[in-house]
Amino acid sequence: MVWICDNKVIKKEIFYIPILNHTLKVQGQWGNGFLIRIKLDFAGKPENWAFSPLAHKFRGVLEGKLNRSSIPFKAKGTAFQKKVWDATCRISFGKLMSYSEMASEVGCGSPRAVGQALKSNPLPIIIPCHRVVGKRGNLVGFSCGLEIKALLLQFEANKKNAYRNNR
Repeated sequence: MVWICDNKVIKKEIFYIPILNHTLKVQGQWGNGFLIRIKLDFAGKPENWAFSPLAHKFRGVLEGKLNRSSIPFKAKGTAFQKKVWDATCRISFGKLMSYSEMASEVGCGSPRAVGQALKSNPLPIIIPCHRVVGKRGNLVGFSCGLEIKALLLQFEANKKNAYRNNR
């Protein structure tokens, strides 16, 4: 699907990624050749997920095999949001950081401000905000829902353990 907004060509692409026993529906919006927004949701079992090159790249990013830079993207946000998003991208595959730790990392005294910045993340998975958790490791806050956050974290933990066991 293609539409024009503010004289910019916007393309919408929908693809599917199987993760554990679920399938994620990924809706991507492209502007001027860059991925600008992602929406994640649960889906049924589509037939065409394997035919999307972008789905394979996303799967590679999710598995920690590809760098997020393999997908051209642009995230619009305030200077503070971008600072939080940049710090979030430095969280290693399979690792977690609390909102409090993230606040310290970016020089902010408010974990809530960090949470608001992450809530505005237009590119979940690319900017892996699912890796930011509550102070005691509890799952709180994720724009795509806590069930998807839990699924992404479990998927990463499984992959990390599999990599470790295969060494």
